[in-house]
Amino acid sequence: MSKPTVSIIIPTYNRDKLILKALESIFSQTFQDYEVLIIDDASTDNTEQVIRELEHPKVRYYKLDQNSGQCVARNYGAKRATGDYLAFLDSDDEWLPQKLELQISLFSEGSDRLGAVYGYTYQKDVIKNETVLSDSGFFRGDIHEKVLSGFCPPTPSLFVVKRSVYESVQGFDESLVTFVDLDLWLRISEHHDFDYVEAPVIIKYEHIGDQYINNFEKRYKGYHLFISKWRDYLIRKTGKGGFMDFSRSVANKLVFPLIDHPPANLRKKSFSLIRLLIRVRSIRIRFYFKLLLILLFGPQIIYRIRKIRG
Repeated sequence: MSKPTVSIIIPTYNRDKLILKALESIFSQTFQDYEVLIIDDASTDNTEQVIRELEHPKVRYYKLDQNSGQCVARNYGAKRATGDYLAFLDSDDEWLPQKLELQISLFSEGSDRLGAVYGYTYQKDVIKNETVLSDSGFFRGDIHEKVLSGFCPPTPSLFVVKRSVYESVQGFDESLVTFVDLDLWLRISEHHDFDYVEAPVIIKYEHIGDQYINNFEKRYKGYHLFISKWRDYLIRKTGKGGFMDFSRSVANKLVFPLIDHPPANLRKKSFSLIRLLIRVRSIRIRFYFKLLLILLFGPQIIYRIRKIRG
């Protein structure tokens, strides 16, 4: 196969029931000059059999010896990619048909400084069975100040990135466990421009609840690890006030999905989250209110209130 324009990297772990849907969204792209690298993060289900049976000429399959996380899997794929651009797709998300065509077009029209292109997102809440168009904000050009204030599109599945740019910042930081995409955009945006397609390009599926919180302590510590990494840089660039604003924004991102779909064990963790919100001076009153309700009555109170409201 000749060298493709885009290398699509799919990290996956035990998603044999979902990954074919993600792949079909790739095969349906209007832009067909790509290769697909599936990086199986040591799955224990039938993922390998499902992929092998495809026998698709554009798909390459790799299986890691041990479960190492999405950062390792994505970097592993990037090192084996041959395209000029890297695109990421989580194995439980879907692309819309024109995603690659629209994004590569922006690269073709953009300056040499353009390093990454994203777009609008449909977010499908599996628990609520609702699909909404994300309103997380969109910025183009030099967006480093926006990223320093906590701006982060909802998923790496949105992005196409120049491979040379990705390599120049050494890809995803494998020492981090949370906010790994925000970390990458901080490093890329320091020296490169961003652009976005003014149309939805993916459907991002939200599987939260207990699945999201299986490693609460790891995620909670991951927040502090991420903040510690960027503390000195942020204080130097934005002052202590800017650092506090950033810490608050990231803390809010940590807390929101947990209280929106609280897992069964969140009652034990509520006080830790309340203390974190106080420490970063969050003014999200409803966060405190919901966490106090969970602390007093357990996480099911949120679902009961939602049911009453209809």
